[in-house]
Amino acid sequence: MKSLPPSNPGESRRVFLRQTATAAAAVASANLFKTPVYGQTQAPATGRVIGANDRIVVGYVGTGSQGMSHVRTEKENAAANNIVQGAVSDVYQKRLNNAKTFLGLSEADAFSDYRKLLERKDIDAVIVAAVDNWHAQVAIDALEAGKHVYGEKPLARYLEESFRIYDTVKRTGKVFQEGSQFCSDAKYHKAAEWIRAGKLGPLVWAQGSYCRNNPKNSEWTYPVDPDANPGNLYWERWQGRAAKVPWDPNRYFSWHKYYAYNSGILGNLLSHTFLPLLMATGNPEFPRRVACTGTRKVSTDRDITDTTHLLAEMPSGLTFCVAGSTVNEQGLAEIIRGRQATLYFSSGQNRAELKPERPFAEEIDPQTFSDDSPVGSLAKHEKNFFDCIRTGATPNANIDLAIRAHTILCLAEQAERQSLTLLFDEKTRTLRTGDGRVVPPLSYEKDPAKSL
Repeated sequence: MKSLPPSNPGESRRVFLRQTATAAAAVASANLFKTPVYGQTQAPATGRVIGANDRIVVGYVGTGSQGMSHVRTEKENAAANNIVQGAVSDVYQKRLNNAKTFLGLSEADAFSDYRKLLERKDIDAVIVAAVDNWHAQVAIDALEAGKHVYGEKPLARYLEESFRIYDTVKRTGKVFQEGSQFCSDAKYHKAAEWIRAGKLGPLVWAQGSYCRNNPKNSEWTYPVDPDANPGNLYWERWQGRAAKVPWDPNRYFSWHKYYAYNSGILGNLLSHTFLPLLMATGNPEFPRRVACTGTRKVSTDRDITDTTHLLAEMPSGLTFCVAGSTVNEQGLAEIIRGRQATLYFSSGQNRAELKPERPFAEEIDPQTFSDDSPVGSLAKHEKNFFDCIRTGATPNANIDLAIRAHTILCLAEQAERQSLTLLFDEKTRTLRTGDGRVVPPLSYEKDPAKSL
């Protein structure tokens, strides 16, 4: 197993060099964000061509709770998916050891620095389940190394880096699947088929939510592992481009509560709502206009809101009304309304119903779709990823869907936190207020968060 970098006088110089490189990358990214295509001068690694019967070798970056969910599910289905679990990476030595032991890997297969894992020529695909502020960089590095990528939701922390993922996927031609497993539910695909066939007429508005009620009124508060310390956990590297703070185990284990590392309800919950609902429209769009409100009046031990309401207007005229809460579990039913008919999705079942609107009852026949498969199956979503690597098909939660959903969520976060209504220009990737003022997107350098 690769040991953590030592604490010594030379470390401060290396930290300085890393920070300097990060700052330079941030400046470059800010400039690149202004143009539609990046990386024209950089040739990505190609990776090997995988045939229909070839075994796929998988590496895992991030072996915390969600990372280990992938490790366990893919181990259970390794034979069916014809994969080998080849390497693991984590900045916390204890988690790294646990993953290595669980998979029966050798010391040479476990890395504290994910870049060493990416150097392995035998790794074909990478599962990215690190903290949200590392999603983009790990995914981009993996794609550049010739790997296919399954990236946990949300796509990235901020808007600019999500477009860097998008452009890198397009340039490398590698398979990318975002980790919202509801996108593999059959009911949303049937809905998209109905809508593309014109059965709803022009789409008018859609609604959905992700609401729950934490009994301890402290959503995303996790116990601190007393074994964790800066001697066995590379704290400085874990923080990435986020503002650096001294070692704080609460931030490491309960990072969902802090804007420095994630967007709270929007990225952690509503990404699961927006991705499949947007896919179900049959023609996912970038937003035209986004507004959002958020409150933090019940759960106050956090940066992030405990209740969020989002409105997103699309260029076609379709408007989304989506809500999220961690202090009340009564949400909005998933519905897509059209001029001629309305679609209703069953909660907890792979079932969708198309019902004609009263003025069109003689023209439109009601229809019902039902599938016995479970909803939100992680195993099914992973299988779709591996199948697409072999066949070249488009994944269910593909990069074109992912970037559109993430743009909505990023604009919503900024609209709520800066009390704005934001307009988005798909061609220039710029944000404006209603009076035409260009607004820089939130970023690691331009985030107004005041941490607890």
